[in-house]
Amino acid sequence: MEDIYRILECLEQPGKKVLATIIAVAGSAYKKEGSMMLLFEDESRIGMLSAGCLESDLALQAQEVFQKWKVKTLQYDMREETDLAWGQGAGCNGTIDILLEPVTETLQDDLLKIKRLLESNLQVKALKKLGNTGEYLFIPSEGGPFGQWKGEVPTFLFETRCGMMPDLPIFQQLFQAKPRLFVFGAGPDAMPVVSLAANIGFSVTVCDWREEFCRKKNFPSADRLIIGFPNEFLKKISFSPNDFAVIMSHHFQRDQEILLSLLQKDLRYLGVLGPRARTKRLLKVESIPDWISSPIGASIGAKGPEEIAVSIVAQMIEVWRNFSREPVEKLRAIPD
Repeated sequence: MEDIYRILECLEQPGKKVLATIIAVAGSAYKKEGSMMLLFEDESRIGMLSAGCLESDLALQAQEVFQKWKVKTLQYDMREETDLAWGQGAGCNGTIDILLEPVTETLQDDLLKIKRLLESNLQVKALKKLGNTGEYLFIPSEGGPFGQWKGEVPTFLFETRCGMMPDLPIFQQLFQAKPRLFVFGAGPDAMPVVSLAANIGFSVTVCDWREEFCRKKNFPSADRLIIGFPNEFLKKISFSPNDFAVIMSHHFQRDQEILLSLLQKDLRYLGVLGPRARTKRLLKVESIPDWISSPIGASIGAKGPEEIAVSIVAQMIEVWRNFSREPVEKLRAIPD
């Protein structure tokens, strides 16, 4: 879902590193502003910024950064389709500006601090000055700012989107904690949901009272497994407004207990497996609230566990992306 999660996991690997970030896109491109890639001195890398047409050249450009240990900005024009153009066969029709930053010891320490903040379910705003100064500032949703920054910090209403600030040579970016997904039910059809959701960036917790189902062997990509009956595991979970929940135990009484409890929570997404008629019975109502996804998943005509998993995760991605475009109103100014 976000490149930053994998990059932060690999930061402490030995050797020099360069952080590449798309800072501007004009027209169409494979990936958008805020997409990131980590390049190592041996030309290995984490993440990607295109469909494969730029990565080899970026590795060469990164060598200059390794040698001079200074930031560098590149622009790739993908609009032309001649043999000498970047756009040949790429299916893109725009320009891409990329910032290359040497991962200094200070920057690495600051990025690892971001990792800890994200793991605490906090957001972090980033400001990066363009040019050769390499100045940056990270602003968490709780606590003071940190980084390498000289002079004034612009005062304005931050937005969740990434991109250049209007009329200023400053790139803005928001790092968000992994969205959390709670899957209630550990049957065989939950396995592809958990695997797919975890692979695209959700932090997944699986809850079930059946120990033979709810085990690491069945859900190797889950971050947490909670075994117990609904009245037990619901007490162990502290929900937040950014959380996602899917109910799919196939046990009517257990599903009903979970659903009625979750109705009292402020969640980003709540989906219930099964037909609408069953969900109405679970809720004991004639009309299902429009914020509950039932039947669950995007309407793609899915059949079988794997396709249904794709439809569920696709719907969750849509909800998350719509949320990610909403304004963030907490931050107004950086104190002197």
